[in-house]
Amino acid sequence: MRRILLALGVGLVLFAVTASAAWLIVDGGGLQSGWDFVECDANGVSVTYQDGTPTDSNYDQATVAGIDCTGTLRVTVDIQKSDNSTVGYGVNTGVGSPNIVSLTDPLTPANIADAHHVFVTIVTVGP
Repeated sequence: MRRILLALGVGLVLFAVTASAAWLIVDGGGLQSGWDFVECDANGVSVTYQDGTPTDSNYDQATVAGIDCTGTLRVTVDIQKSDNSTVGYGVNTGVGSPNIVSLTDPLTPANIADAHHVFVTIVTVGP
């Protein structure tokens, strides 16, 4: 009998926790994803690649321009091939536009030619 009551008690607690979680309000602020408008930038951005070290032919920077968001921004660039594998990634925190993002792995011209998706995430992190 104690086992049944214990099991019912545990079940009731788990149900209460799950029911409470279903009512949580999540506010993502300026972080959005997809093809719809972005909270602070309705017209999108452009991404270009530069070689910060002219002695090689690899591109180690991405410039994100046309950012309409204000304040201090964390800009993330994720360059992916058609199989969703990342060939270039970088994060920069700065103010305004353009925002220059250093890539952790320099891109070769072949990487850029193989790039199928470029995901840019902009998050307001300060005034």
